Amino acid sequence: MKPKRVLESIKDFMESNELDVVFGIGAFSGGHCVINENRVVVVNKRMPIEEQLKVLVSVILELELDYSQLRKDIRDYIERFINQ
Repeated sequence: MKPKRVLESIKDFMESNELDVVFGIGAFSGGHCVINENRVVVVNKRMPIEEQLKVLVSVILELELDYSQLRKDIRDYIERFINQ
């Protein structure tokens, strides 16, 4: 699966878990925070897509979101980052 499609799938998954995903430009890499009681994940869209994916996956693992219902190839991609 192409990285762009993986990114879209993970973004959709996060939004279905009540996380707003925002792609912005600035001197940051990204992460998650709470703004006005909304959980937000911020990703620098100028970073390479692989780095954007790392930010999203790190949030999934940090928040211990249940990604078991995702497609197998997406689950496998996420699990590559466990123990890193």
